[in-house]
Amino acid sequence: MKQIILTTLILFSQMVFAEVTTIFCSHLEVCKLINLINLETHTQNVKTENLVQISGDPHEYEPAADEIKKLIKAPTLINGPIELNPWISKVKSQRISTSGLKSVTLEFSQKDKTLYQNASLEALSHFWLYPRLFCSFKEQLERKMQEIGYPIIKHQTCDFNTVENELKKSLKQVKFSIILTHDALMPLLNNLAPKGLNIIAIKGSGHHEEVSSNAVKKMYDALKGPTVIWIIETGINVPSNIKSKIRNKDIVISIDTSSNTKQGSFPLLYELKSKLDSGMNRK
Repeated sequence: MKQIILTTLILFSQMVFAEVTTIFCSHLEVCKLINLINLETHTQNVKTENLVQISGDPHEYEPAADEIKKLIKAPTLINGPIELNPWISKVKSQRISTSGLKSVTLEFSQKDKTLYQNASLEALSHFWLYPRLFCSFKEQLERKMQEIGYPIIKHQTCDFNTVENELKKSLKQVKFSIILTHDALMPLLNNLAPKGLNIIAIKGSGHHEEVSSNAVKKMYDALKGPTVIWIIETGINVPSNIKSKIRNKDIVISIDTSSNTKQGSFPLLYELKSKLDSGMNRK
């Protein structure tokens, strides 16, 4: 009995004092995806650290020199699609020249690219807003983490249907044009909304992209209606003369699509659904 107790204590102490491995990430949502996988697979002694603290509009952000150095030297670095952070390409090229570093980049498969017709990869790189892409990237990351030595031994089915069906129900009730701050949500909403619902975006998702004259024209066309729904994404810079076009009779929904720390399955999309429902009930 003493031997059994001693063995148990030794194993317990090894678990408690085992060295913690840090996986570094270049984006908050990538870290959250890794944390979800660790939680589902009961992976022990692995934590994440986001090396890039974005302030302001993420599409206008360039990492500081010290952030670049940390990204280049991180023992294990996982980053999202190149289109999400174009500056990560230089980091990747410099990491290749240093032996012993582990690197993972989430990449669009050919199937991913066909899910949303005519959508830019810059828009789709906001994968946490696209349930099908999120599940595809989650499966891809589980596989790539195994390849670089992490013990991912349990796979849980990723449910994208439930949240999509809930959003479809809400969009069916929308009778007004929707004006988005930028097009991160546009392919998803176009895919789920009933045919004929007018959805426009003021800006694209490209790095340093400006408002186009075509987008302004579409906005004025939408404003010919008695009411529109504005989805204002906090942190996305839009000229004040555009925001000044919001009328008292319009529905305004504020949502943070770029730096939200809420956990759970697609919290931003459920928040959007709730606010769409509330907006339509007021009308």
